[in-house]
Amino acid sequence: MRYDCSRAACLVGLYAGAAAIAAAEPGGWVTGTTLEQQLATVVSVSWSNTPLARALQSLSASQHLAIVLDRRVDPSQPVQLTLSQEPLQTSLQRIADRLHLGYCQLGPVAYFGPPSMAKRLRTLAALRLEEVRPLGADGSRKFLQLRTSHWDDLAEPRQLLQDLATEAGVRIVGAEKLPHDLWPAADLPPLTWIDRLTLLTAQFDLAFHIRENGQEVELLPAPAKPVLSRTYQAGRDAKTLESRWAKALPQAQVAIEGNKLRLDGSLEDHEFVEHRLRGAPTQRTTVTAGKEVYQLSIENTALSRVVQQLGQRLNLEFQWDRAAIDTAGITVDQLISVKVKNASLDELVRSVLTGTGLTFRRKDRAISIYPAESNKSLPNR
Repeated sequence: MRYDCSRAACLVGLYAGAAAIAAAEPGGWVTGTTLEQQLATVVSVSWSNTPLARALQSLSASQHLAIVLDRRVDPSQPVQLTLSQEPLQTSLQRIADRLHLGYCQLGPVAYFGPPSMAKRLRTLAALRLEEVRPLGADGSRKFLQLRTSHWDDLAEPRQLLQDLATEAGVRIVGAEKLPHDLWPAADLPPLTWIDRLTLLTAQFDLAFHIRENGQEVELLPAPAKPVLSRTYQAGRDAKTLESRWAKALPQAQVAIEGNKLRLDGSLEDHEFVEHRLRGAPTQRTTVTAGKEVYQLSIENTALSRVVQQLGQRLNLEFQWDRAAIDTAGITVDQLISVKVKNASLDELVRSVLTGTGLTFRRKDRAISIYPAESNKSLPNR
């Protein structure tokens, strides 16, 4: 029995392939400010021994969020997790924590992979952005242009690499560092050329450098601790800020350079500092929960077990009218098969009881089950 429940929607997609990408319907991704709102939206999920790839694809489809599952992660490992009314971004981190994975958000793409790479991924992409800045508007345009990505099932990463090289008109040095692999079909939202290549090479623990005035790209082992260096105006408060930043960012290096502060650290470290310098208040997002809909797919399962599982997973209190049910000669252990999606709670329960000779009345989370023939006056809600 499988239940995948989301506050906004609940969909389960099919996943083909061994590793790499979990994707929802192409063209329906959330990006920009809509992405920020979506990541703050509260969701509820309940997975019982659901393969990871299928679980992520369900979440991807229901939330219109692009998700990349690193090729090094077993997509068939079972997920046992229940989350109730938590922000989507918090839920993504909870999923990663449960499976001892790393999670980060590279633009509109949620990346799940080895924790060490999740910590480095955004900084690796930011470093490449620094490399193309000196090329000027004309030279950097091809690396910064936003494009969607699509490839068919059994795609070879080496071919994807070559396609990126052709698109940007660059020569790839070290392409042999990518071993042969086959990836399932995928559709990704608009990303820069830099971000697309970063997502590809990172899954082989590789990074790249853009050289020769933007005409050559060399693949190299990804550094264990990539460092992004930037300076910030500090004025008379340099000493105070140095002490404050060093304490708040123990993994970074902070140094005074005249009336400026130099920070060597991750992209996340710099975002922390920039947020503080702007004096931006802590953001608070008010979220209104949408309609609660469910999906259920079961075959030849005892009615009593289905009802028990629904009660546990959806926080429902079922009450059987045992005396009336026994008098009507109805067994609660009869086998049922149900397949519904995008159903309201009443529609879900009604589908479970269809053909059993039973019906129900609901008051909030309390549901009474009794023989259909004894339903005299009170309508279902």
